[in-house]
Amino acid sequence: MIVHTLIYRFPPEADTDGIRQFFDGLRDLAIGSGLVTGFGWKPHVLLPVDEKSKGMTATHIAQFSCADVATLKEFSERPAVHEFIGKWRGKLNYEAAYANHEQMLPSSIGNGPSMFHTEHTVTVEAHADVVYAVLADIERYSELFPPTESSTMLEETDTYQIARLVVDVSGQRQSWVTRRDLDRERRTIAYRQLENAPMIEFMGGEWRALPLDENRTQLVITHDFAARPTDAVPSQEEASRLLRAAVDRNSHADLDAVRKEAERRAQSVGAPA
Repeated sequence: MIVHTLIYRFPPEADTDGIRQFFDGLRDLAIGSGLVTGFGWKPHVLLPVDEKSKGMTATHIAQFSCADVATLKEFSERPAVHEFIGKWRGKLNYEAAYANHEQMLPSSIGNGPSMFHTEHTVTVEAHADVVYAVLADIERYSELFPPTESSTMLEETDTYQIARLVVDVSGQRQSWVTRRDLDRERRTIAYRQLENAPMIEFMGGEWRALPLDENRTQLVITHDFAARPTDAVPSQEEASRLLRAAVDRNSHADLDAVRKEAERRAQSVGAPA
């Protein structure tokens, strides 16, 4: 897997709606090509020191993945991509830089655990709003995901949820607290563990329901994570191997569960009375 990371700097006069339209168009172009497995973007988190930086300080970043270098090359050389870039550079007058890298980047903090990034995706035969509704209904996760024994809402607003999950992990009952930031307009849910499960140093990521057309959605789940040894698994290398395998296995199962439920709801709505 090759990750393409883009660093953008939009001028102060660029309007927010124009920037959002740019990223929405870039997402549609990327996902619609069939060559890109996932796409996301976020505003840069500005630090006070950034204002004095001599280098280029971003206002936004974006990232997408392709299966390999050849696939990324094929996408980047498409005429539609060059036309899109030329059109929006003229409208927004932005600066950009990019980097291509393997999906896994090691931690640079001493001898600490390596950070891993994964993306998994599936196509759902349902409208993106239906898919997002399934994702946002965390209190029904025990019905949606069989390993989840319970999901208890601890705090909730229109923009975030904090919940405690109790999950059967390979025969062991584990519990953790997760925070989920909801973006209903973009149909994304960013999550991170506030209270980690055993063998997890860090766990976060994002659910994305990306509309392909009126009745199809590209569902993506990303994970950013690091493992930590336990008494049962004292080796950092073994803990990382086991956690990576669990993330891969669970991602496929979770995507399939959301797909089935969203398609069931879509069919139910469309069924004759």
